[in-house]
Amino acid sequence: MIIGPRRLVLIGAIAAVALAIIFYPIIVQTPFDPERVAIQLTGVELLSGGEGEQRLDLRVALQLTNTNEFTLTTSKVAYDLFADGAPVGSDTISYEDVPVTGRPALFPNQPVTISDTLTLQYTDEMASLFSRILNNSTDITWRISGSATIESGTTLQEKRFSGEI
Repeated sequence: MIIGPRRLVLIGAIAAVALAIIFYPIIVQTPFDPERVAIQLTGVELLSGGEGEQRLDLRVALQLTNTNEFTLTTSKVAYDLFADGAPVGSDTISYEDVPVTGRPALFPNQPVTISDTLTLQYTDEMASLFSRILNNSTDITWRISGSATIESGTTLQEKRFSGEI
């Protein structure tokens, strides 16, 4: 059986579509340098809680700055918070269930602040920290460490960060 020109064109078209589907992620991959995204702790402040309460809600603010040449976004930021070297808690800011258009846009060279609420539960070991937070103490050294998932349309990479204020 001889393959006619019509069948040859059809087989070629099917092969081209199959190859395009297989190689699509490689073709449209947007390479970026995650090291050119800076993540800094900009503030930890008391949102709610008071004397006699067993928990405090803290607002943790992070500033993300993208120095790549194109817009990026983040889908998740996981972090550990420390006060004067002692662990305070861990949390995750997640945008994984949010469409890309609703996530924080990291425009080139324009800082974006995202914040999270971390609940600090009272323990005997945390009593002095509770007291200092409630008295608006400014001598607490806050430190953060964690990782963020940075995305550009079709590419995602992990970025580790740490810092203190």
